[in-house]
Amino acid sequence: MKQEVVFTNQVEEALECLCSTEGYDRCFVLCDSNTYSSVLPRIASSRIAQAEVITISAGDEAKGVDSLLHVWSELSERGATRHSLLVNVGGGMVTDLGGMAAATFKRGIAFVNIPTTLLGAVDAAVGGKTGINFAGLKNEVGVFAHARMVIVSTRFFDTLPREEFLSGYAEML
Repeated sequence: MKQEVVFTNQVEEALECLCSTEGYDRCFVLCDSNTYSSVLPRIASSRIAQAEVITISAGDEAKGVDSLLHVWSELSERGATRHSLLVNVGGGMVTDLGGMAAATFKRGIAFVNIPTTLLGAVDAAVGGKTGINFAGLKNEVGVFAHARMVIVSTRFFDTLPREEFLSGYAEML
């Protein structure tokens, strides 16, 4: 499947357009605790408002097996099917872990990445690399799986500390 990358500040419209044409039966949103409070309220999509939200801890230390198991459990307990959609809203940790969870749950469900950091937008959310940290090693376990869509918007970059923003610039260079 081809990965579509959409550059827009109309995040809601892009997500609604995808969902209305693809016919997903359920929508789930994965975010970390920071994104839950600072970004999710800014996405006024009816699709997001009706979605089941799955929250994980913030920080790279949460990018491991325990968080992956948590996401799988939540998807299972809340009735996700092979025709469900997982929308990963957050930085690289969320898009990496969420992509891995979607790619492996029920042998693969569709997912969308909405990166909220500059680094995530130029690296982690695109290209199909998903994964988790394992045994003290970064990105040790993962799969290649492309998001159905990556929605890149600058609307959320103002939530970043200056150092995070500069880190994204350094990655681009």
